[in-house]
Amino acid sequence: MKNPLLLLLIFVPLLLGGQTYDLETLIELGLEHSYDMQQEEVTYQNYRSYLTSSWLGLLPQATVNVSRINSEVNIYNDNPVTGSTRDWSNSAGFSLTKSISLNESDYYNIRTSVLNKKNAELSLEDMRKEVAFQIFSKYLYVLETQKNLNIREENLRIQQKIHDQIQVQYETGDKSLLDLKLSEVTLIDYEIAVNEAENALIQQRQDLFSYLNLTDAGYDLIEPEFTVREQQPAYQDNNELFRKRNLLKSSKLSSFQQLMDFLPTLSLGYHYYSNSTSEELKDFDSYDDSYTISLTASYAIFDLFEKREAYARTRRNLRIQELDLVISEKDLKKSLSTLESDLVTLRRSRDLYEEKLILSESNLEMAQEQFRLGMISTLDLDKVRLDYLNAQLSYNNRYYELIRKQEEINRKLSLLILGKW
Repeated sequence: MKNPLLLLLIFVPLLLGGQTYDLETLIELGLEHSYDMQQEEVTYQNYRSYLTSSWLGLLPQATVNVSRINSEVNIYNDNPVTGSTRDWSNSAGFSLTKSISLNESDYYNIRTSVLNKKNAELSLEDMRKEVAFQIFSKYLYVLETQKNLNIREENLRIQQKIHDQIQVQYETGDKSLLDLKLSEVTLIDYEIAVNEAENALIQQRQDLFSYLNLTDAGYDLIEPEFTVREQQPAYQDNNELFRKRNLLKSSKLSSFQQLMDFLPTLSLGYHYYSNSTSEELKDFDSYDDSYTISLTASYAIFDLFEKREAYARTRRNLRIQELDLVISEKDLKKSLSTLESDLVTLRRSRDLYEEKLILSESNLEMAQEQFRLGMISTLDLDKVRLDYLNAQLSYNNRYYELIRKQEEINRKLSLLILGKW
């Protein structure tokens, strides 16, 4: 567990009797332990490391060597060899080498590494938004399904009362057998609706906590204060387009590098070497220095054909990338237009269902007053109450769908999910 504080935030309220889950804590916990997030984080750190390595490639090659050798030396006394002795010899040296070519690969490595790091950072940001959106969406489904179940259970209770009343009226001759059978069919329909809602709630909770890799303790989910945005966000390019543009820049850089390969290879080199074989290696006056500056030019004749084919392949791939970017830009605008159209429709549906809900609530209040005055029966009152609950059910469904759709637009445009992630 990387962050025990998150566990305390989620479980301490449960121990204190709160026994609830909240969306923000679950999202933070999900981000902390998401395998996809960890994978993207590792990828990002690796590309940072590649960029550092590319900059280090600009440093010259430096070598230090120190040696102490014990060797046998022959002793000559006029001739021939009259004996030998062993002697120690010391040696130390330092060399510094750096070469720069006209088509310097270190330059291209740095430029490419910068673009790759930017893309890795964008991918990490997108994954964070994706994980937050998935948890938010699944959390929302649980809230919606729970409310639907509550309403359907209340509907079933009322329908049972209606059926019981019709049963009594049938026995007294006020209702026909057909009325009774139709009531039984309606009652079965409500029982089916409750059963399906219970199963849907179980599945939605399993889906949420499976994604979080947590054990569901069965506690209630707190409903946050969601803000319904009446104005649509302005269009902007998302991270996917930025990544494709960076990939296109990288391909153009590679194409230019291959084009430069058609020119002769020019290299400027510098080599410095200092060496000493003195007994006292600390005696720096005993070191002999040497400097070498070289300028070389070469041209591989038969490599020209291979370079031409490689360059042609790169250019063809580059044209495909450019076309893919144009198509992606059009697809984003088209997809966003569809989402915005859906959002407008959902807003209108929400407003209409809200009006219907207000009217149903008003009808229920009038029916309750009429029932109190003895003007309508319990059966009529229950039917009005059913209409009110069904209106509430329809409004809830459109409300949650509207909240989900506006965050889907945020995800599409790489905006913050819920204004935070």
